[in-house]
Formats: sequence, structure tokens, C-alpha cells
Amino acid sequence: MNEDEKIEVYLKVGIAIYNSGEYHAAHGAWERYWLKLEKGSRDKLFLQGLIQFTAIIYHGINENWNGMGGLVESSLVYLDGMPEVYRGVDIGSIRRCLIEMKKDVEAFSQEKIPTINYEGEKMELGDLEIESAFVAAEVIAEEIEVYEHEIIKEAIGYVKEGLEEKKYKKIEQLIVTFVKDPDLREMAYEQIRNRMGRIRENRKDIKKLFR
Repeated sequence: MNEDEKIEVYLKVGIAIYNSGEYHAAHGAWERYWLKLEKGSRDKLFLQGLIQFTAIIYHGINENWNGMGGLVESSLVYLDGMPEVYRGVDIGSIRRCLIEMKKDVEAFSQEKIPTINYEGEKMELGDLEIESAFVAAEVIAEEIEVYEHEIIKEAIGYVKEGLEEKKYKKIEQLIVTFVKDPDLREMAYEQIRNRMGRIRENRKDIKKLFR
């Protein structure tokens, strides 16, 4: 996977999580890639602008007007000079939203939270392909406190290890459900946790045989 393909994965994941209503969690996907980028590069500024935009929405929902105001200014600076569409993302509509917010942050309304479009369409969790779903699963588990990130990370590791033989197909299906169906997320997580517990126990039993 080249760098353009990698950034596309992280972009899609963050946008899909944002559009699902998990505004604070969305920054986790972009931040993972942003940390790897060269300081001052266009992509780093672009992702910083998106990260701050999600923080603005989060502050607005929680009526933290002071925190919101400062971020509106800096997010506009990061996105300044970007084309209307950059890497498939509708930057123009985000910028126009920020300009409106700048006039009066306390006029913020949850009904006016904009969708982030990718290649002209609303990117949703259900649109993510398997590699993107793995990234999304880790981000969701890490950013939403009720889930244990290490369990999801370990489950993804087992699935990737056995992809060719489809050895852990059921766990793969559960990870996809965990990502794509918020209503079934808790159930999927519990099944993943139980299955990983059984895998660990089986491995312990196998090790005992060779002592």
C-alpha cells in the first residue's frame, strides 16, 4: 500500500466515524496518520484542520464556547488556501461552516452539524472496505471508553494472520459488525471478547503439553 492509499484509508475511516455521530472519536483516525507526516506539509495542515474541526463540533455540543472559538480561528488558518475539494474531501463546505461559526459560536446548533462528503457523497461506516474496517475498529475501541482496545487489536491480529485460510472468519464478521452496526456493537464486542478469551485459554493448554 503506497502513501496515497494509506492516507485514503485513514481519511475514509475518520469521515465515516464523524458522519456516524462519534465526532470526538473521528479525530483518532486522522491523528494516527497526521503524526507520521512532515511538519508543514499540505497533508499535515489538511488533517490538522479536520482534527480541529471535529473538536469544534464536540465543544459545540458541550457548549464550551471558549474552547470552540479559538479552534474555529486556527482551523480556518490550517484550511486556508486549500482547494474546494482536496483528496476527495469537500473542504469548501467545511470552510463555509467555520466562517458562519466565527460570526457567533453560541449560535451553534446540533441540527446544523454538517456532513463531511468524500468524492461528492456521504461516507458512512457501511461503506468501509475490510482494511478500513480494521482501522475503524481500533479507533472506535480506543476512543470510546467502554471497549478494551487491546482485545480488538488482538482480534484483528488473529484475523489478519489467518486471512488466506479464512481461519478466523467469524471473528472477522464480528469486527465488521462492531464497526458498521452501532446498534449491535456491544453484542459484537462481547462475542469478540469471549472468543479471544477462549483462544488464549486454548493456547495456554497447548503450551502446557510441551512442558
